[in-house]
Amino acid sequence: MRPQRGFTLLEVLVALAIVAFGVVAAFNGIIQMAHSTARLQERAKADWIAMNQIAEIRLSGDFPDVSEFDGSVEFAGQPWRWEATVSETGVEDLRRIDMRVALEEIPDDVVTIVTGFISRRAGPPSAGVDWWGTNVGATDGADEGDGSDDQEAGEEQETPADNSDEAGGE
Repeated sequence: MRPQRGFTLLEVLVALAIVAFGVVAAFNGIIQMAHSTARLQERAKADWIAMNQIAEIRLSGDFPDVSEFDGSVEFAGQPWRWEATVSETGVEDLRRIDMRVALEEIPDDVVTIVTGFISRRAGPPSAGVDWWGTNVGATDGADEGDGSDDQEAGEEQETPADNSDEAGGE
């Protein structure tokens, strides 16, 4: 008579235990990834809220006093709470704003802290910013000798950003 071939009950149970541990580990990884994704989405929303609040303070035109103030806003269908702390920087006419953002339901669990700076402006700039050396917004209209009069009508000037691939840029 031939001996029977196959798996013993013990071998089957050990194999099932190994598979069960593997499935549990895979589900834990999936759950952790879903939780991380949700937390990253929450953090991105909180960052947007903080940056929006700092931008609103800048655009108000008021130079804020050293103080603390807060408010609430609804963003992406959720109520949020923000707290701003305005402090001195050691530089005259420059203030630091630390903006803390949390969900309204759990205000002690701060989701993000964003820092911004605001300066007191003496007035609006009198001319445009000359990023490329092309004398943008010159007040007297005189050519500064940058060679732009050599360009023919309809021909575009090349800026440093246009030739970045030639210079080994990105």
